[in-house]
Amino acid sequence: MAKIDVHHHILPDFYEKLLAQANIPVGTSIPHWSPEVSLDLMDKLHISTAVLSLSAPGAMIAGDANQARTLARRWNEHAAEIRSHQPGKFAFFAALPGLTDQEGAMAEIRHALEDLRADGITLFTSYGGKYLGAKEFEPIWEELDRHHAVVHVHPIHSREAPFTTPFLPQPLIDYPHESARTASDLVLSGRKRQFPDCAIILSHAGGTLPIISERLASLTNTIFVGLLNENSPRGDQIMEDIKSFYFDLAISGSANVLDTLLKWAPHDRILYGSDFPFAGGVEGSFDKALEGYEMNDQLRGMIYQDNALSLFPRLRSPSQ
Repeated sequence: MAKIDVHHHILPDFYEKLLAQANIPVGTSIPHWSPEVSLDLMDKLHISTAVLSLSAPGAMIAGDANQARTLARRWNEHAAEIRSHQPGKFAFFAALPGLTDQEGAMAEIRHALEDLRADGITLFTSYGGKYLGAKEFEPIWEELDRHHAVVHVHPIHSREAPFTTPFLPQPLIDYPHESARTASDLVLSGRKRQFPDCAIILSHAGGTLPIISERLASLTNTIFVGLLNENSPRGDQIMEDIKSFYFDLAISGSANVLDTLLKWAPHDRILYGSDFPFAGGVEGSFDKALEGYEMNDQLRGMIYQDNALSLFPRLRSPSQ
């Protein structure tokens, strides 16, 4: 059964060079990428369409705000060109220069969604030490909501996470926590309910969010209720908003994750993802585990394609 991969990164040579120069810890080595490499992986894993995105640290790696704007624009134009050559094989989430540069971010949202016809937008879990529910980012969400944007949220290194041991780089442990933190911030700040026309996809099955959600909702409604503001959800609304996210299965196709997610999340909110090429080759083993997980054909079809097609109707007729 063919799949739509909503978590598929690309590293054009100009971005790969910046990663190498910055010595960013993305693994033991920076993966080499080309469209042909993606197509080979897609053929092996029966992926019909890959939604391309820029992984952490994103355009902010370029330096100052103007340099980040230039890099985001260059990456978006490059991704749009890749899609134009094979619109059935590729879609893309546009990159932004960073939300702390509100003017630049707003301009790139409009350019990407209106001029380039991007399929959505990539956001990272935090910017300048603030999670996505921060008041400062409200105008960004207003613009995204106005466009009915699909937003893919990817974890990024937290400036506040303490260094513990060289054996635990942030992608291993902290990334799943960062996804849970920013999702919780979006819910409890009221931002998720405030802008319902944005479809928000959380990476890696939502990280630790499914595990902590009952704790989060219960304690927020009781001993921490005084921390809520006038926009915050209350009572059953908290869990409703948590479960209104979408969840991709990048590096999350193992049985223990699927057991939890399928019992907890609405099935029409679960999407296939590979995390290529940053999965270091394990995307194949997670895909194999997902393929071997017992589920009926209807549910498998929802996860592999149908749920994504509801978010990206263009892919039903990709040549248009």
